[in-house]
Amino acid sequence: MISRPSRPATFRARFQAALSRPALGGAVLALALAVPISAAASSVVQDWIPSELVFPDDIEVVTDRAIGSSIRMFAITTEADLDALFGDWMDSLSSTDYSVSLNTEDRLGQSIEFSGPGIFNAKIIAAPVTDEGRSIIEFDATLN
Repeated sequence: MISRPSRPATFRARFQAALSRPALGGAVLALALAVPISAAASSVVQDWIPSELVFPDDIEVVTDRAIGSSIRMFAITTEADLDALFGDWMDSLSSTDYSVSLNTEDRLGQSIEFSGPGIFNAKIIAAPVTDEGRSIIEFDATLN
C-alpha cells in the first residue's frame, strides 16, 4: 500500500503555519488589509480616469490593473443607482473635452464609450449585479 504524505488537517492549521513565517505572514497580512479598498482611501481611482467622474461613497475596488504603458483595467462595486450614475457621468464627460457615446443596446449592458485628453479610447460597462446586491462597474482604456 502506498502511503500519502501527511498534511495539516485543516485550512486554518495551514494558514496559521504560513503566518508563523515572518516574511510570508507579513505579505499575507498586507494582502488581507489591501483588498477591497474603500472609497475613503486617498488614491482609490486610477489616475487616468477623468476627474469629472464623481464616484459614490460606497465603492469597493475589485480590479486595478495596468498592462504595459497604455492598457488600463479597473473595476468597482457599488449599491448606487446605475441609471443615475451613468447619466451623471455622461453629462460630466460631455460638458468637457471628451467625445462620448452612451450605448444601452450593448449586449453587456449599459455602457459609456469615450475618448479625450490622454485617452485614445475607454469604455465603462455596467456588469451584472453580485450576489450581495452590489453592481459591478468595469473601466477599460487604451491611453495615448
